[in-house]
Formats: sequence, structure tokens, C-alpha cells
Amino acid sequence: MTTERAPTARGGGPAPKLLAVSFAYPPLAYPRSMQVARLLKYARAPTVLVCADEHGAPRDPTIEPEADELLEACLRVPFEESSSRRLAKRVAYHLSRPLWRRMNVAPDKYTAWRPLAASAVRDYLSSSRFRPDALVTFAQPFTDHLVGLELKRHYGLPWVAHFSDPWVDNPFSNYDRRTRGLNLALERAVVEAADRTVFTSRETVEMVFAKYPEALRQRARVLPQCFDPSLYGAAPDDRAGDEIVIRYVGNFYGTRSPEPLVRALSAVLAENARALDGVRFEVIGRHDPELVSRAGGDQLPEGLFNLRPAVSYRESLLLMAAADGLLVIDAPAEVSVFLPSKLIDYLGAGRPILGLTPPGAAADLIGRLGGHVAHPSDTGAARSALESFLGHVRAERAEGGRVWGAPEVRRRYEADAVAAEFVEIIGEIVGQNETVDNMVLNS
Repeated sequence: MTTERAPTARGGGPAPKLLAVSFAYPPLAYPRSMQVARLLKYARAPTVLVCADEHGAPRDPTIEPEADELLEACLRVPFEESSSRRLAKRVAYHLSRPLWRRMNVAPDKYTAWRPLAASAVRDYLSSSRFRPDALVTFAQPFTDHLVGLELKRHYGLPWVAHFSDPWVDNPFSNYDRRTRGLNLALERAVVEAADRTVFTSRETVEMVFAKYPEALRQRARVLPQCFDPSLYGAAPDDRAGDEIVIRYVGNFYGTRSPEPLVRALSAVLAENARALDGVRFEVIGRHDPELVSRAGGDQLPEGLFNLRPAVSYRESLLLMAAADGLLVIDAPAEVSVFLPSKLIDYLGAGRPILGLTPPGAAADLIGRLGGHVAHPSDTGAARSALESFLGHVRAERAEGGRVWGAPEVRRRYEADAVAAEFVEIIGEIVGQNETVDNMVLNS
């Protein structure tokens, strides 16, 4: 399906025309969908985007109701694994786990989408008058960058490869020796071919480029994720009287669990059984009750620790803004390079933040905002941070619910500021490479 609109420009001047690749795009309910739509919306650059119409994927129309209207054209390429490939994966899972991993993580389970997306782009460019100034690809999935690699080789366009999270160096990747080698070769091909690589934190850049020459490191840029101040609206207040409501909005998965919070709550209560009277903690998202039970959540006093079901993206923002305070809970690690998109959404809500997170990108940002941080595996530190945080929350509430967080830090992550940086990065490379016009017409 293709939708078109008239070109636009940012700030009254000429904006680069973009050819973009992002498997995730609204209404597909992936975190990457939200960030890509927001960045393109505020960049205001005429953009042709190829994205996925994934069969069976979760959808959320509240992410960006006018997603298609933001674009010059939206090429939605269907994706559904064939029955034969699904059968092959099931057989491989039981008979050869290394083969199964190669089918799913080299680079990911969306590899069959690559030729379809590239073909859709070639068909569109050969039949339209659109001539892009630059190519932009957004991972994850990293198949998007492989589509970009093919288009870069075909058209010679200046290319920005937006990684967001690390690829090979992601500590949560399910690689064996063989699949790590395959992904390293793919990552290297992308890093060497892209004119700019983009990551959401300085820590990620340092991790990824420790294995590459300095010349490739010089192409890397840090572009944080962003929030849209216009989305928070009039937040509903569902608190009971003077009750303090602290919310965690998001899912637990892998090694991330509510256990650090439960241990901190238990430690506070062990010192003073009435310390948390009038406080309610809510965990909003898709959660396994057994995971919460194993973490000890069902041993806490009734009403203190509450599970709530997942909500739409827009409603999640309203619930953040209506809370007295917000929680970040990460898996224990020595250092974390990740800057979760949910934390950036928290910034838009303007409520005090407690981070049970390792040293790294998220902890640094929370600290710069004026929030409280403790390592998730250090119960004593988490208890102290929780007590200080609740004191801060009560003081903020007495001030009448003003917007919380250092203004200069929050401004850095607003959508229009980040989009301006994005356009500047593209501007660094536009004009350095051969124009696409003759290559398209002659291909």
C-alpha cells in the first residue's frame, strides 16, 4: 500500500529528501515504531519510507494516528514467514540448535523481508519522480541495515545507519560462536559502508567501536531518543485522596524483573512497618504472575504492590503524567549502555524518577535530571534511594505538581531538538556522494 502527500520543509529552508527503511512503524506496536515516527514527524523532511505490514504483529493505533500522512509515501511491504520456513525452524530447533540460531539471529528472524523491501524501493523509485538526497535505515531489526546495504550499493546514496542499540555487542543477544561470527561480518559491512552511524548513547558508541579503526569511529554520532511534549495532555488523576502513586510502565523480560523493587520495599518495611502507609506502587504492562511471585511481590502488604494490565501507548503517557513518581528497573549488570525509550517517555511526563539501574547511560541521565539512582543488586543502596525518593515525591506534591527535572536536560530530549540534530547529521553527508538521479533513471 502506498500513500502520498506534498513535500514539506523544516524551518522554512530546504530539507533533504529521505529514503528511509524501518521494519517497525505505526501502527505496529514496537518501541522502534514510536521513535521512528516521532523523529520523521519533527524532521519535516520529505520522506519515502519502506516498512513492514507484519502478519499477526501487535498493533496500537494511538502511537501515531497520522503516521502515513507524515510521509511523502509509505511503502508497506507484507511480511509473514512461509509455512515451509516455520516447519524448517521447528525441525532445526529439535535437531540442530546451532542451525536454529543461524536461522533466527543472523541477523534476526526477519531476513526474508530483506529482498521484498529492497524490491519495493526499486519499483517505487523507477516509477516515480522522487529523488532522495540520502538513505536512512533504522534498526532494530538489523535486517533493516542489510536492506540499506543493498540500496547503498545499488544507488550510491549517502547513508545514515541508525543502530539505536548495539548489534554484536548486545549482552542480551543469543549468539553462539558461529552466529556471533556471522553477525560480526554483517555489522562490519554496514559500519564500513555507512557514511554515518547513529547510536542513542555515548556508552554504546564506545562499546561498539572498541573493535574498529578510529576512522570508522569518527563517523559515529550520538542521537538520543526523544519525547513529544504535545502527547501528554490532561492526565487523569486516579489517586485516592492523599495517596502517593508510584508507577513502573513497561514489561519485564529476560533477566529484568521486579525483584530489585520488591527487595527494597521489604527492606524499608523491615525497618519501619508503617513507612509505606499511603503509598501504592503500580506495575503496568504484560507480566507473568509467576515472575512476580518468584520476586516476592505477593509477600508484600496488600495494596502496596499492584499489577495492572498493559494499556495503549497514549494511555501509558497519561498514566505517567498522573503519577507522583516513576520507576526504572533494569537487570543487574556491571555497566549498562542502554537508554530505554520508556525513560525518555518519563521525561515528557515531568515526574520524579527513581532508577534501580546499573551505572551507565540511564543512571547518568536520571542523575542529571535530579533523580535518585541505586544499583539493582544492592538492596541497601536501593532502600536508601527509595526512602530519599519518596521524601522528594512528597515535597514535589506539596509544591502543587510542577514539572520536575532539570529544564536544560529535559530540553535536550524534546522531539524538535533531537530532530534538528538528526537533520544536521544528514546534512553532513548530503552532497558528498553522487546524486541518485542518473543512477535511478539508468538502473
